[in-house]
Amino acid sequence: MKNYLVLALTVLLIGITAVANADTIFMEPCDDMYTDVEHPTTLPTSDQLWVAEFSPAGHFERIMINFDLSELENAIIENATLHLYRLFSCPMTGTTATNFYAIIEEWNEETWDPHTHIQYNSYVWTSFTFSGPGGNYGMWFAVDITNLIQAWVNSQIENHGFVIRALSGNRFSKFYSKEYSNQNMHPYLEVIYTQEAIDENDIPVPAINIENYPNPFNLETTISFNLPKSGNVKLTVYNSKGQIVKTLVDSYLNVGEHSIEFDASDLTSGIYFYKMQTDDFSKIKKTILLK
Repeated sequence: MKNYLVLALTVLLIGITAVANADTIFMEPCDDMYTDVEHPTTLPTSDQLWVAEFSPAGHFERIMINFDLSELENAIIENATLHLYRLFSCPMTGTTATNFYAIIEEWNEETWDPHTHIQYNSYVWTSFTFSGPGGNYGMWFAVDITNLIQAWVNSQIENHGFVIRALSGNRFSKFYSKEYSNQNMHPYLEVIYTQEAIDENDIPVPAINIENYPNPFNLETTISFNLPKSGNVKLTVYNSKGQIVKTLVDSYLNVGEHSIEFDASDLTSGIYFYKMQTDDFSKIKKTILLK
């Protein structure tokens, strides 16, 4: 059962103006489990998540976690943090170095064979070393997975969750899963994001067509749009982390067609977003810089 807790949801609407706000959402996984290929006659512990890559003991467990991100569609992710509570490490104060990979096939915890490892893309989205107290001295860990969450929200890759795999030679770390009896120790995702909020009673406003060409582009691209009426316009460019990298327009513009040059020669290759705001309109579009 999905458990969503929305904190700091504040939307300011004046007339028909839609204002983007920074919100924070906390969510539990829709699915979480671990796979254990080396022990085919033993079922994994359902209320725990194990990860290890330790040949002498024959343990190569991998953690699989997925979140339903449909509520974040078209959002700009400022920060996404995975929180895990580790209840055990081997040895007691041992470390487990891990990599996070994006899963590339469909699965859920009810039907996936726990004795089969999931397929994943080889790109390492996050590396994290779990270290410190274990055993009866459990502790929380916070892992930054902002880039991976933004890639899913942007539809850059399809969201099938991620797998946590230990590096070779690393012993156990065990975490509580969402099935653990104490809900206060369940894994959860904390996301700080920005998203437009529109009053349901808003009257229709004239559509503004905004596109950039070429897309993908190398060094420079032209962002074109039409204004159905004169007014204040702000055109801002964000990177995949939701950070502002350029403000292209922040002024009063007259009605009609407009073209704005976006010079990205000082930026690195990747996915960027440009956001246009007027007095009664807001829209975000995606573009790709390839150098």
